Amino acid sequence: MRHRRISLALGLIVCAVAALAAAGCASSKKSSQARSKRVVLSTEYDDARAGRDASVDVKQELGALGDAELDAYVNAIGRKLLRGVPRRSFDYQFTVIDQEEPNAFALPGGYIFVSRGLLTLANNEDELACVLGHEITHAANRHAAAQQALSRTMNPLAMPWNRAASMAAYGRDMERDADKGGQILCAAAGYDPMAMSTFLESLEQLQRLQRGFSRRPSFFDTHPGTTERVASNAVRAGEIRWHRDPAIGDPRDALLDQVDGLPVGQRPEAGIFVGNSFIHPILDFHIRFPEGWRQANANQAVGAMEPRGQAVIFLMAGKGGATAQQVAEAWVDRAKQEQRAELKDSRPVKIGSIDAWRVKIEMPGPVRVASTVTFIPYRDATWRVTGTSRAMTADKYMGRILSTTRSFRPLSLKERRSIKTLRLRSVEARKGENVIALSRRTGNAWSPAMTAVNNGVFVDHRFEGGERVKIATVELFMPRMSQPTAGPGAPQGG
Repeated sequence: MRHRRISLALGLIVCAVAALAAAGCASSKKSSQARSKRVVLSTEYDDARAGRDASVDVKQELGALGDAELDAYVNAIGRKLLRGVPRRSFDYQFTVIDQEEPNAFALPGGYIFVSRGLLTLANNEDELACVLGHEITHAANRHAAAQQALSRTMNPLAMPWNRAASMAAYGRDMERDADKGGQILCAAAGYDPMAMSTFLESLEQLQRLQRGFSRRPSFFDTHPGTTERVASNAVRAGEIRWHRDPAIGDPRDALLDQVDGLPVGQRPEAGIFVGNSFIHPILDFHIRFPEGWRQANANQAVGAMEPRGQAVIFLMAGKGGATAQQVAEAWVDRAKQEQRAELKDSRPVKIGSIDAWRVKIEMPGPVRVASTVTFIPYRDATWRVTGTSRAMTADKYMGRILSTTRSFRPLSLKERRSIKTLRLRSVEARKGENVIALSRRTGNAWSPAMTAVNNGVFVDHRFEGGERVKIATVELFMPRMSQPTAGPGAPQGG
């Protein structure tokens, strides 16, 4: 299950629920304890240990894309860039994550992640290499440890905005340092260092398109303004001496050959929202969330939040092999021990033809919180639909919680046959065509503006003919029988 439209990761929803109500946010007691321990990054060994542990959480929460050929391609570029690192202290690892937004980040110890959204936006292998070089520099220079050390030296009694401004300024300096380091690594490996600037320009155009306007950089931003970075990186690129590695060939062709067929936007393998309904063709279920609520789809759960954040409903899966009542009672026992939950009701219910079990609990605290949790045995898992709100407003949201729960069912044959997916393809432009004409001819599903951004051109750009242009095509979803389980159906424990 995956993120939709808004910047709302389901992990935030689930953790908000944990803060509001019940046990079961983390996949296990062990992982929640691990998260609670903050590692002091004093040595490179600490970096490696912290990064290793955090990388497990990243893969659980965001999900690895699982495309072996694409992972191998990104790793090959990363290994090539690493030849320019003077002293390699870490065993670097590069992973493509199943996130539709353009994103890349480095964990301490050399664990580097790039999203499929970034691979969609990048226009050539030079740009991808510059992004990877940027993240390698973060890890190699131990920027996370440096920021942590700075935060420890700050006066805790200083004005909060003074501390925030100092940390933000320090973070911006690190981003500039990583830009420079990434360009140097790319040049040494035979890639064009100017690609750092062109990629950031595409990223800025995408953000402007999504927001509808160009946001002014804030004083507290951890990254320098994109316009500033585009300009400074372009100037620096002109000063760096480099020679193209002939083995790369055409850098645009090199990338487009690898990303052909890459999923764009929502990925059916991870479940998709259609209106306020969520359907998962691999795990064979449908659930309908309240109209107008903010939707989110993460690797372990899917859910929706009331627009003002007053209530949340989400779906997760736990291990099967026991009755719904047994799973519910074990879950309540843990909630009592770990969260001081108070059981208010426990009874059998029917969800369609399925014998399920429902419990209601309340959590004591400054704000008393109520949760209604329904345990539904389905296929090889016990699904858990949780609705949570403040206890004083529980009755207000109960109808929507129960309606969502009752909507859980297998997919119909019609739903299965109607599932479509967007995939990245490349087509050859004709002489004199602009983006609009090319889109009309090729059945491109992207808007002209989105097509232009994803190809690094303007909408009124006239092609010379023969250029490879990225488009998105609507295709019927054809699940592979050997496809790995994705989304909330990977049981996370009772």
